[in-house]
Amino acid sequence: MAKFPTEVEESILVRAPLKTVYAFLWDVPGSAVCIPGIASCEAVGKDTYCFTYQERSAGPVRMSVRYTARYRGNGKDRIDFQGIDAPGDNTAVEGHITLTPAGDGGTKITLKQMLAPDTPVPRLLQRFIESYVTEEARAAVRTYLANVRQALEQHPAHAPGSGSKPKRKRA
Repeated sequence: MAKFPTEVEESILVRAPLKTVYAFLWDVPGSAVCIPGIASCEAVGKDTYCFTYQERSAGPVRMSVRYTARYRGNGKDRIDFQGIDAPGDNTAVEGHITLTPAGDGGTKITLKQMLAPDTPVPRLLQRFIESYVTEEARAAVRTYLANVRQALEQHPAHAPGSGSKPKRKRA
């Protein structure tokens, strides 16, 4: 199988205090509902989570992404994540989320990630699908950030510990 590493960096402004945004994002299984196409996010160890996505298809190519990542946070304004290559994983991942105070008590969220899924594509077709994989990754990050903003701005009850879950947009 071919891996298509894609790096994406996107930012969004959220009308919520930095401390609230950090707490929401640090609750990885709780905030994972904002990830477009996510089927499940389960804790598998201390600050380590397994993400499984719904199966996707483009023409004859079908795939389901799965990765396990360990999270590290500084408790304030940065969360790092790194894939650990667990059994059954088919995607490498690494990245970080940086939070910056914005005017009027808001927060700028910047997500930078590298995602490299194994794709069942013959070598002859790899160049043709590479741009598709990159655009899909970029669209997914944008949708995720929009879903996070919606959860934090329109549904303050979804703050950590509230027990309720935000609705998510699909990519």
